[in-house]
Amino acid sequence: MPITEPSLETDLRLAVALDTALRIILADMASIRNTGAVLNLGSINATGSDTSRIRYAGLGGTDAFSTITPDGTAVTESALVDASADIAVVRGAIMREITDLATLTGFSDDINPARLAASMAGEYEKYFNQLVCAAVATFGSDVGSSGVDMSVDDYFDALFSLELASVPGPYFCLLAPVQLANLQESLRAEGGAVQWMPATSAMLQIKGQGYAGEFLGVSVFKSSDVTTTAGNRDGGMWGIGALGYKTGSMAPPIGAVVTSPNSEIVVEFNRNAAAGITEIVGNAYCGVGLIEDARGVGIVTDA
Repeated sequence: MPITEPSLETDLRLAVALDTALRIILADMASIRNTGAVLNLGSINATGSDTSRIRYAGLGGTDAFSTITPDGTAVTESALVDASADIAVVRGAIMREITDLATLTGFSDDINPARLAASMAGEYEKYFNQLVCAAVATFGSDVGSSGVDMSVDDYFDALFSLELASVPGPYFCLLAPVQLANLQESLRAEGGAVQWMPATSAMLQIKGQGYAGEFLGVSVFKSSDVTTTAGNRDGGMWGIGALGYKTGSMAPPIGAVVTSPNSEIVVEFNRNAAAGITEIVGNAYCGVGLIEDARGVGIVTDA
């Protein structure tokens, strides 16, 4: 009787063998933090508060000279316009736990404390994107129609709103994947010089996975974290200075083994020796806020 593979499975063969390569589950890993779309307004360290007030004054051309007639008439005072916006820094954190035995039995490139720690850099970027999307959803004015797919007309309406408000560029647009797909579908019916410029590999290296391309001079990003409200997606378009963020930087704790990507997160390894468990904890202190509403507009369309 021949030796068959099924006959060997009990003692000499595996019913299923695990591939040694560990692949990552499909997820939105887009990052908008280092693209310039959101102003980095510095750190709250040593400021005395977890909330920072961004100050604005109507200078440099907000008001114009007045013609004074007749000659010799005294000019009257022009009131100084001022405004402010607050950004509150909060704690974001994530923790993983893994037993010693789970680590020991892993393959060479597998789930282990070092791999879990390195992954937290990407997990912080996702958290940051969620904060940005929440801020975009608070724009005071919107274009688009509830329950209606996004179209080229909605995109033009957003662009015109910024141009009519004299918002300086560069412009940025953040859309949910369904909004971007609907926009591209609408573009198929457009003619003339209107052209979508998809992201190249070189631009992706510069701007990250979330960069979708450029349309009418606007850098377009997509994110699955765009807020959903009442069956709609709350994307948006804005000029530089509409959104800003503040951070807090922790000094590496004495005696801890830490990694600190870009100095905005700290990852610590804690040992629970009695249980044979290693805890990997990531902490970040960040706040994203809408700092000048007039520089942005929401794009609210069907989800």
